Amino acid sequence: MILDQENLIILAFIVVSLFFVKGPSISYYWFIINGIWIHIYLDGLVGLCQMNKWLFAQYSQLDARYPEKELTVIVVTGIELVFMGPMCIWIAIRQRSKANPILTAILITFVSAVQIMGTVMFIVNAWLRNFVDVCHGSCFSFTQSNIFYFWFVFVIVNQIWIVVPLQQIFLQYKELKNIQGDKNNKKVK
Repeated sequence: MILDQENLIILAFIVVSLFFVKGPSISYYWFIINGIWIHIYLDGLVGLCQMNKWLFAQYSQLDARYPEKELTVIVVTGIELVFMGPMCIWIAIRQRSKANPILTAILITFVSAVQIMGTVMFIVNAWLRNFVDVCHGSCFSFTQSNIFYFWFVFVIVNQIWIVVPLQQIFLQYKELKNIQGDKNNKKVK
């Protein structure tokens, strides 16, 4: 059930982190929410470890590879649980404390590249399997289930993990360029 205690605890965490914890930037929120909510909780603990039965049922509706424990899904969600989640949290902590901006920019670039790679792997694997796991019947049957789970969640929402990481890579390139420019200006003076 959507109002299970587990879901309400996670919802409370999101509300607290968004409204009561002042982050230094939108990027901070991207990494903290991705780290805790997406990578560790949803994809890792729910998708891989099946810790919340109601949410796992929703994952299974979205993609039949989850209950089948298909190899690509296990690998991607395992990487999300043990690597991507902690890395995103570490990046958010570094952003909040304004720690070594060069290392932070490199970490953001690396983690963003891995996010893109994981999303592409996930989508290409579904494509190579002719979308049988993500389409309910034909992909072009516009049932309520197909419109929500395939067209909205799989096709549209998954693109967020390509577009935003690309934006993060571009922003970090500009940040590193600015840092290098500042160092060059100090040498000239």
